[in-house]
Amino acid sequence: MDAGKYRQNFKKIKNIVETRHCLVCTQDVAENLNMIKSIQVGIIIRTKNEEKWIGKCLEKIFEQTYRNFEVIIVDSGSTDKTLSIAEKFPVKIIKIKPEEFSYPYALNLGCKNSVAEKYLVFLSAHSLVNSNTWLENGINDFAIGDVAGVYGNVVALPDATIWEKMIFNKLWLGKNKKIIKDAKMGVLGFTNAIIRKDLWEKRNINEEYGKGGEDGEWAKYWLENGYEIVCDPKVSVQHSHGLGLIGLFKQWQHWRDTITPGPYKQLKYRKNG
Repeated sequence: MDAGKYRQNFKKIKNIVETRHCLVCTQDVAENLNMIKSIQVGIIIRTKNEEKWIGKCLEKIFEQTYRNFEVIIVDSGSTDKTLSIAEKFPVKIIKIKPEEFSYPYALNLGCKNSVAEKYLVFLSAHSLVNSNTWLENGINDFAIGDVAGVYGNVVALPDATIWEKMIFNKLWLGKNKKIIKDAKMGVLGFTNAIIRKDLWEKRNINEEYGKGGEDGEWAKYWLENGYEIVCDPKVSVQHSHGLGLIGLFKQWQHWRDTITPGPYKQLKYRKNG
């Protein structure tokens, strides 16, 4: 389905859901309700003042070869052009107050509002997917075995600092697909991850990890229950925060701190997210 057709159907679906005229269903309404039921993938994007990258992020999503998905944006009080840019695409927007935000709460809210049947995708608003087969590649990885989630490499955005490019594009760049069976830092980072919806329904994202680390905690739970996680370079994104050496050190300290639960606190050393 091309973007124009998707946008037309999205508007029909939005009207159906908002008006709830389900007692008298015309054939047109019934067809669109069937479309809702058949959506396989829900892509959840958290936003706040992401005008720089949200347009490109959504463009790349709607260029995917795999098209049976919906996009849900959970915005926590953007004051820039984020929402006006997002509204140009066939997305559902959920608004929350800034004080309501935490990483896991926003994700769970997006998941609860998704009609997707099989998979949930978590993507940062300043993550740019690496190809138009990114989603198709990720979904195919679930056929490997008892896979709870799939994620890929993170490489630096074009405006990244030299330190970010050195670390993400050189030191940490994985070239081979990996099957992960043991929990460790960085596994299934929710800046770019796909998980099974049935497993999320059994165990939502733990909202005690408001400050972050909710991704590692969720991954650890399912790894300890016999599932596997796939790290696939073909499911990679560009993602960075414009951090210098001191900022990257603070980021590393924050990651170590998220091993334990705690309330959300804004990270003042980061430009975004």
